[in-house]
Amino acid sequence: HDAPMSELPTTLSPAQQARIKLQAYTAEIRLTKLAVGIDNIHYDVFLSPRFVEFTRKYLLDLVRQAANVKTFYGTDARSSKAPETAAFRKLLGELLQASLTRAKFDKNIEIDLLLWLALVEFLTREITNQFSSLIVECKEWIRGRGEHFEHSEQAHVLRARIADLQANRKNIHRQIGQALYQVLRELDETRLSQSRRALFGDEFSETYDLLKNRMLFVEGGSDEMLFLEHYVLLASFLNDQDRFEAFDGLLVDFVRDFVMAEDPGEEATKARKHSDRLMEQALALRSEVASVEEDRDESLRKADGAEELFAWPWKRRAEAPLESEKDLSEVNQRLAALQQNLADLGPQLEASRQKVDFLAEESRVRLGDFLNEPENARRLFDAKAAEEDTPPETRERLLDEWVSRLEERDLLVHVLASYELRNLHLDYCPPVHLQHLKKALVVKEELKRVEQILKQFPARSFSLKRIEETARSLRRYPPEESRAVALRFAEDLMRLRRDRRNYQHVTALIERINLVRSERTRQLSRENRSLYEYLLPEEARPADDPVVTHAVIKADVRGSTQITKNLLSRGLNPASHFSLNLYEPVKRILERYGAAKVFLEGDAIILAIYETESTRASQRAVAKACILGREILAVADAFNQRAVSEDLPRLELGIGVAFQNSAPAVWMDGDSRLMISKAINHSDRLASCSKTARRLIAKNPSPFNVFLLETIVEGADADEGDELLLRFNLNGVNLNEEGFAKLAAEISLAPLEGNFSMPWGKERAQLFFGEVPIGESLEPIVVRRGLARQLLPGGKIGGPGTRAYYEICTNPKLVELARKKVAAAAAPHS
Repeated sequence: HDAPMSELPTTLSPAQQARIKLQAYTAEIRLTKLAVGIDNIHYDVFLSPRFVEFTRKYLLDLVRQAANVKTFYGTDARSSKAPETAAFRKLLGELLQASLTRAKFDKNIEIDLLLWLALVEFLTREITNQFSSLIVECKEWIRGRGEHFEHSEQAHVLRARIADLQANRKNIHRQIGQALYQVLRELDETRLSQSRRALFGDEFSETYDLLKNRMLFVEGGSDEMLFLEHYVLLASFLNDQDRFEAFDGLLVDFVRDFVMAEDPGEEATKARKHSDRLMEQALALRSEVASVEEDRDESLRKADGAEELFAWPWKRRAEAPLESEKDLSEVNQRLAALQQNLADLGPQLEASRQKVDFLAEESRVRLGDFLNEPENARRLFDAKAAEEDTPPETRERLLDEWVSRLEERDLLVHVLASYELRNLHLDYCPPVHLQHLKKALVVKEELKRVEQILKQFPARSFSLKRIEETARSLRRYPPEESRAVALRFAEDLMRLRRDRRNYQHVTALIERINLVRSERTRQLSRENRSLYEYLLPEEARPADDPVVTHAVIKADVRGSTQITKNLLSRGLNPASHFSLNLYEPVKRILERYGAAKVFLEGDAIILAIYETESTRASQRAVAKACILGREILAVADAFNQRAVSEDLPRLELGIGVAFQNSAPAVWMDGDSRLMISKAINHSDRLASCSKTARRLIAKNPSPFNVFLLETIVEGADADEGDELLLRFNLNGVNLNEEGFAKLAAEISLAPLEGNFSMPWGKERAQLFFGEVPIGESLEPIVVRRGLARQLLPGGKIGGPGTRAYYEICTNPKLVELARKKVAAAAAPHS
């Protein structure tokens, strides 16, 4: 739907030219940034062995359930467990989540799209494979009972059941395919789409909609029961008047006649006129060549003394016979020149025809883009649609004309029958075929045919009464109900048209995927850097997995010395105070963020989140560190709410988060491991709060907790910059610049701006909103980019400088406001 809105004039009333806004459907999947495999044609994809093995067993269980094999084995029924849908869903979700995270790390969404395509290929192929396995299993079971049983009557009955099972293959494939479709759709809507939005924004939502297509999960993309339940059932035979092509052509002509009757365009008009001129020249040359040839032949005949027994009255006679060989030579030269001119004109004429055909096809495709958008049915025909630019009367007249065209071709009754069939088919199909039952509602001869079929099953006591009553009602449908059905049909037809188009587009891409099975091919493709491996997190972790980057979180308790003195003077234990109210609650939340304790003592907590070679694409160390910092502040805030009633000193913190794009150094001191890292020193500075800054910012009316003041010293070197800074960090989270750059690479950050009260007055703040996937949830995050304020003589705060700093906002109201603003901005594009 990314194409611009097109305003198309209607031609219903020449006196009143209305305008209807239609939206083009142009969604597609592009694979332009992926490396082709070792055959230079296909994309080599290797799926998780654990996922593949589990899925095959799961699909076999689904096939057994759909085929109801318990009735086949009878009392010897094999113990078959129920399909483990929850476990399958969990594995599939983990695989897709890992792929999405890797795509973000590589900055290439096509990596994730390739997995979706490969999964569709694998799942649909495995349904067929597991069905075949079940058939073989049933036949082997009969043979395994011995030769005597093989020739028994019971064996013949079982073989007949196997034949029925094979005849029902398409229905079983549809049932299992739609179950898989539903699992994928629910996973995407509940988890994956949110993670995708958090990592990539809303840019690719329509691209993924192409993959949520029911037609991809039925054999050959066509299944009559699927069409009946989710689209509309149309005829499937070439000679049927109500086949898809007939309705599609009718809709195309209707929109072209009544909505898109605009000028074909200057280029198309010029191409048509140029082609017509060339055709006229060619016809004129052919006529002249024929005339010269006739003159020459007539004169040659006269010169030879030949006489015609009968004169042909319509044959043109030569005006003058050729007198000499010289004249004959001139005629031949003239004829050769004409024939050469005609030959030279041929390529030009063919090229002009191709251009006209190309422009006509381009126009047809453009029209098809509008007819592939189901919402356009409402814009065209629904008088209640909220379209301000088009009067309701225009859409009512368009709907009347649409109904009229359906009736003129005797197609409306077939449309009505398709929808009424939903209420009948469960009672008659099988044994009656869906198409036969639908025709019986429209054609009396087909009703008799259905009656003959039903008579072959006297035990089931079929009655024709409901079919006959429905058939009579179709010819007496109330006009208003017919209009409603015609509107619904236009929308369903456009959905069918769109999904057929998307099915062809996706299957063409799937054909380019090579699901690698052999270890040799896997190794060869990997060595050629053309293998796309999609593994579960535990499969992707090697035995030797070195740390490559890390983020450090430093939480510094403000005024810890005073708190300790206060507690000791009252005979209370400072160690248990800090431990019970801060350290222990913090330790309980570390596992969720994959954080490790570096230092935990006195008035400081130092934590680290490591990224290893195998986890660097999925760890999102900075994003987790920022959320963890916010959670630590929440722990302190929860204690402070109790502190007043329990007469205990409050806990105030300053948190610094520093990222280092390299591994820390580790030193062993006896049994202790000491980590040496620049990020620890940097986080210490970010967590600090100078007494001067706290005195200057005694009152803070803003929702922010981190500020930077810059003292002005003439002639100061760049190296002295950090020494001239005064940091204010009271219950805030301060992030280093390298960490912000890493955060922007880990998740999608949407820019925001707003005016806020600051300690020095009103100021426009630059914010960034994002969401961090942690487990199965999304944690919102708001980052403020501030500029250090100049500290003037006399302790006054001046204007902004050029040095930037970054704060992770902790104010819940601000975070919620940012979330709503970003959601509102994205709503028109969703």
